[in-house]
Amino acid sequence: MSGSAELVLDGLARRYGATTAVARMDLAVAPGELVALLGPSGCGKTTSLRMVAGFVEPSAGRILLRGRDITGLPPHRRDIGMVFQSYALFPHLSVAENIAFGLKRRGVPKPEIAARVARMIGLLQLDGLEARLPRQLSGGQQQRVAVGRALVINPAVVLLDEPFSNLDALLREGTRIELRRLQTDLGLTTLFVTHDQAEAMAISDRIAVMHQGRLEQLGTPREVYDRPATRFVASFIGRANFFEARPGPAGGSFSEDGIALAAPAAATYVLRPEHIRLDQDPPAGPNAAAGTVELMSFLGTAAQAVLRLPGGRALLVEGPAALADHFRPGSPATARWSPKDLVALPAP
Repeated sequence: MSGSAELVLDGLARRYGATTAVARMDLAVAPGELVALLGPSGCGKTTSLRMVAGFVEPSAGRILLRGRDITGLPPHRRDIGMVFQSYALFPHLSVAENIAFGLKRRGVPKPEIAARVARMIGLLQLDGLEARLPRQLSGGQQQRVAVGRALVINPAVVLLDEPFSNLDALLREGTRIELRRLQTDLGLTTLFVTHDQAEAMAISDRIAVMHQGRLEQLGTPREVYDRPATRFVASFIGRANFFEARPGPAGGSFSEDGIALAAPAAATYVLRPEHIRLDQDPPAGPNAAAGTVELMSFLGTAAQAVLRLPGGRALLVEGPAALADHFRPGSPATARWSPKDLVALPAP
């Protein structure tokens, strides 16, 4: 993809003395694509974003924007728009003045500034709020002003640093849908930092999963969920049950706690909770285990159960909401799954 990529991170790294914040990062973002940098706190995702923005100097590697090396350029010369986690609005400037700030710094003529600010206010549904100060706005409105300030300069790339973290759950969901609509409609090339797996899955074209400064997997939301490259990716993206399958008699494989697995080889296998069925018949054959329902949670559109097995293992099970009507804590139950739903992790 690098030949047609809008943004390329080529061997990008950042070290602080003996500590590696970001190991070698190779990533190409296509024009109009939204790529999420996803991972827990301290994984290096924000450091990576700040290197692209020009606020952190790389220890190694290059940053290419539309084929031009921008690694040594200051932030204001990179043709990049950035939305900070705190929004970083100027408290003494109005909504219109905040959005116009970058255009004024670039010396854009006043009539063009007025036209572009008006268009952005309309796009972001901020009509009637032009004269308000940031303290007079809700969190969602402040977020839209910050997005408008980043977009009005028509940047080649937009960087978003946890832009929804200060919003409540309901507003966060609606705002991210609107942002995705805007990003798609305008064809914005976007690099988006988040620690929220559901958020990354919902709005990204591809997800770059980071762990301890390293890029562990890059792929579409379905690819990283259905075919995780590492145990960390499998556990961080969604929920997972793991089996360490060891060779058994007659060519079969067995888990480490005696559960018979119909699996093709000895390996670590991932089994997603939604692929497990619960019933009350005794297990017969492989890929089944009997236990006791320890916890049952009703989630509205679904139900989630914890099945405790005799050896102590807890299996997480997700199913339709009616599951909560048939099984209560303390109920005996058998978990069953199909061989095709056991996904082998690549050898480390």
